[in-house]
This record gives sequence, structure tokens and C-alpha cells, in this order.
Amino acid sequence: MGASFSQPTYVSDPSKLAYKVYDYIIVGGGTAGCVLASRLSQDPDVSVLLVEAGGSNVVKDSAGLFSAVGVGNVRLLVLQRAHAKCVDPSETGATVTEPQPALNGRQINYPRGKMLGGTASLNALVYHHCSPSDFDEWESKGAKGWNYQSLAPYLRKSEKFTPNSSFPVDMEYRGTTGVWHTTFGYMHDICNKWIEAAEAVGIPRIADLNTPRGNLGVTKFTTFIDQKGQRSSPATAFLSKDVLKRKNLAVVIGTLTTRIIFSPDGSPAGAINSPQLLMLSGIGDSVELRKLNIPVVKHLPHVGKNLLDHPMVSLILRAKDGYTLDYMQETMKANYRDVAMVLDRQRTSIVKHDKTLFNSKADEADSTGLIDNTSGPDAPDLEIALAPVSLRPLPRPNNGISLIPMLIRPVSTGRLSLVSSSPFDKPSIDPAFLADPADMPMLDLKLDSNDTKDVYWPGDADPDNISNTDLEEWIRNNCVTVNHCAGTARIGTSEEDSVVDADLKVWGISNLRVVDASVFPTMVSGHPTAPIVAIAERISDLIMKDTK
Repeated sequence: MGASFSQPTYVSDPSKLAYKVYDYIIVGGGTAGCVLASRLSQDPDVSVLLVEAGGSNVVKDSAGLFSAVGVGNVRLLVLQRAHAKCVDPSETGATVTEPQPALNGRQINYPRGKMLGGTASLNALVYHHCSPSDFDEWESKGAKGWNYQSLAPYLRKSEKFTPNSSFPVDMEYRGTTGVWHTTFGYMHDICNKWIEAAEAVGIPRIADLNTPRGNLGVTKFTTFIDQKGQRSSPATAFLSKDVLKRKNLAVVIGTLTTRIIFSPDGSPAGAINSPQLLMLSGIGDSVELRKLNIPVVKHLPHVGKNLLDHPMVSLILRAKDGYTLDYMQETMKANYRDVAMVLDRQRTSIVKHDKTLFNSKADEADSTGLIDNTSGPDAPDLEIALAPVSLRPLPRPNNGISLIPMLIRPVSTGRLSLVSSSPFDKPSIDPAFLADPADMPMLDLKLDSNDTKDVYWPGDADPDNISNTDLEEWIRNNCVTVNHCAGTARIGTSEEDSVVDADLKVWGISNLRVVDASVFPTMVSGHPTAPIVAIAERISDLIMKDTK
């Protein structure tokens, strides 16, 4: 095992550590990386290095996808500095998709969290176990040991839930001794009215999304906020001051791992933080790698394939002055992103899977194109979130309410691929939003207004007069990502159908695991942060057991 060492809280010059030997090197300080670094360094007899391309979690930046962990006695040799200041993706062109044919050729901004805690340091704060059948489906597709029964204890292990008397839940299903703070916050009266309206049309109210009963119904989201009202991200929860004081843990920031160096016997000498780096290191489709003159180490054709994500559209409904949070734009001089962060304590959501949603007449015999792509009978394929503010700019003093349908079990899948052999060139990202004809009918909640370019369209629409053609065109012009990308290094039964095995080890490569949302075999029916944490918790246990 590697020797103990002391270090400052964060290391910003990786050259000082370049020739040290570590038992565990974790590349990518995102959601999974923070959990792994914290749990593995609990053993004082091992040394752990966490390498993050961005800065600390107090910096809000944009970055690439996914993270990975290398296991064993490895030497980190290839580390280069990366710029870690706050950057808007629109200024760098850093993170946009390929033109999306089904979205009228639009390119979609695809920001990620380039900082400790990753995207969970700047996302919508939603704590959601998703549907139990999601994980049972994983196991049915070869991810042995990743069913709901196996993951449920780890979903609770990390959580420190603080009850709210206004939103009683069954505490049997919530964790109370973990380090990750969750709770129910204040809910705006508009959101209460939304829940009442949902109940009035037959959608049941449920107390808690995070139980074995599943997700179908209407409720308020739990959020990962502590008792001081601050974000409890994986970085703040798992990399606390006490954890960062551990002498056997080094956290390097502002540092990009460019590739893995392999010894002649095929053992790796580093770890990687994305399918992009897997391919840059020679692990991927051999035909595609050779086109870029990248030496092939291992032919794994599914690296970068199976890109999963949740598309969404937001429509604005008119509201009376003083009833929403739009006033914050003036009184707090807040931008829309700041307003959205406050909203996360307000959000409610409907998740429902049913071919007769809102009493539509679709059935097995009709031609709507609706199909059931859910993981089970108690799992949703659509989420409709409500925010008591306009998420698009409105001329003051106008006010709005945002209704946000999200397709959480799309049939379409995309891919991530290299454009060159340089680690500094962003990969090609093609989520293939709405590419499969089965996806559009699921978002086509028939709602008319005469001006389809008006900010309130189709919120002002007369549902009896609007045409499907106009509504579908509006969706194509306004659809964006929820930023839940996953699946590009999926778990499977062999290297012919996947990238990692059930222990998250890369097929044919010693001492290398991928641990994050990229290993999802199929998409979860909701928000993925809690499942990612649970995956990292479980694999940490497995790794530590393997080394004893």
C-alpha cells in the first residue's frame, strides 16, 4: 500500500505529485469522485489521489462528462494543467451538441459542472431515488448486483434527511445518519394549487418519491439543502474540512488528465475521467481510433455509444402581478439562473406513465405512436415540473408560471465521439433528441394562440383549436436538455455489448473502473444524482472488500 503523506487542502501544481505512488487514483471530482475519495480514504493505510480538471466547488464553471477510478498500485505520469476559471460555454463553444435534425438543425448548449462536485454543484438540487424498477431493469440487462434491493441501502447510507412537519414521510425509507443533507423546503402557494389541480384530474398525491412504491403521482421534490439553507453538494458533503485534512488524501484541482499510459503487460498507469479519455487512451472502437491515428489498446466498440439524456421544453403561463417570483429579477438584480436556483425549493412535479394521460383517447389500436418504454408498471415516462416564475425573459411588469414537461424515458439514444487525438479538443456530442418517432408523441401534450413565437405560446393556447403540427414545430424549436447525460460506458455482460462488467471494471483492462452515470445501462426515470451517489457508495464497499 502507498505510504501516508501530508499535503495542503488542495494541490494546484500536479508536478509536485507526479512521481508519487498511490493506491487509488480517482480522476474527476464530480458526484461519484467525491464519494469515492471520501470513502476510500477512510482507511488510513491506503493513499488516495483525486484529480479534478476544474476548481473548487465555489467556482461555477462548465466542463466535460463523467469520471473514472483506477484501482491498484498505479503511478500517475501524465498530468497537465487546465484552465479553471469561470467560463460561459457560449463564449468558448466548449459544450454544444452536433446539430439535431429532429430539432430543426439546432445545436443545444450542453454545460457540465467543471468543479469539485461536478454538475451537482450547480444543478437543480433534486434528490430523487427514481423508480425501483429502473434498477431491476439494469440487472435484467446484465448488471448483476445493481437491482433496487442491492442499491436501496446505499441510497439511505449517504442521506441525512431532516423532516419537515409540513411534508410528513415514512422515515423507514429515509436515511438520517449520512453526510448528505436533504429536506423539504418552503413551497410556494402556486405549487400547492398545482398539486390540487393534478388531484382534481385524477393524479394521486404521494408523500414521497423516494420509497419502494414508485413515482406515479404528484408531489413536492426533496432537495439536497442543509439546515442553513445552503446547497449540500457531493463536494460539501463528502469532502468536508475534516475529510480534506486526512494525510492519506490529496486533492488536485485545475488539472486535466490527458490519457492513460500503459505498461507493456497491459496494466494502466493512470485513471481517466470520461469516455473521451478512454478513447484518447486507445480504448474504444478500433476503426474509429485508427482514423485518428490513436494506437489501439483495447477494442471496445461501445465506448461513447448509448448516450442517454432527458429532453425538455418549458412553456410560460400568464400570471397576475405579485403572485410569482418574477419580482426577484428587480429586487435582487438576479439573473434567470439565480432565480432558478431559488426555485429549487419551490418545485413540484408530476410523474405519470399512462396511455390515457389527461384523459386522452390513445390506446393500443390507434396511430398516435405512443409506446411504453418505462422500466415497469409503477415507473413514469413523463415528468411535468412547475416553477412559480417565468424561466424565459419577460418584459416587466409581466409575470409568468413555467410548466416544464420532461421526457424521462426517451427511446432515442445518441453517441459521444472524438474529433481528434487531442485531449483539448471537445468531443462530438450527439444526444439524438427526438430522433426516434416514438418520442415526439410523449411530449406532445395537446394544449392555441395565434402567434407561435410569442413567449406565452402555447401557454395561451386553446387546446381545442391548436394543431399537432404547430405544437410539434414549437417543441422542435424549443426543446433543450435537462443535463442528465448518461450511458456512454454502460454495464453489461461482455465486451460485445458494454464497456464495464458488473464490478464496473473496464473489459480487458486491469485496475481500471468507471464509476458514474456513464455506466447506466438504461435511463433512470427521474433525476440521477442520488443514484450516482448510491453507485459510488456501493462500489467503494466492493473495492475495499476486494483489497482486504
